[in-house]
Amino acid sequence: MMTRTRVVSALLVMGLLGGPLATVVGAQQPAPPPAPSAQPPAPDLFQESLKAERASSGQGSGLYGVGAVVTNIFLVPGRAFTCALGGVVGVGVLAVTLGTGYRAAAAVWQEGCGGKWFVSGDDLRPDSTGGRGMDSEQR
Repeated sequence: MMTRTRVVSALLVMGLLGGPLATVVGAQQPAPPPAPSAQPPAPDLFQESLKAERASSGQGSGLYGVGAVVTNIFLVPGRAFTCALGGVVGVGVLAVTLGTGYRAAAAVWQEGCGGKWFVSGDDLRPDSTGGRGMDSEQR
């Protein structure tokens, strides 16, 4: 009886390690050392072209900076209001659910306070490849 139990246990362990847990077991192995490179890395040509483009298109950047300041005058207080309102609603959700709705409260808080709070001139420039859109979060 003990021999049969040991054989079944060994087969079960081998089946798990070879089947569904194979990726987990393989993930525990140390990574191979990187091969030494004989050549120095090549310069990033895309970054160089972006620098050249920004240098040539610098004449109208002042207007985008002014537009960013005007946008920030309205954006930052609006974000602060929605963040505070989200905090109040989140606390209300926690109070009503007696603490069990913490995920909903966290989602309301993140929706009000998350995202980008300040706009730069590059964000307003329509054809800039280096600017970030309003949807990108800055962390």
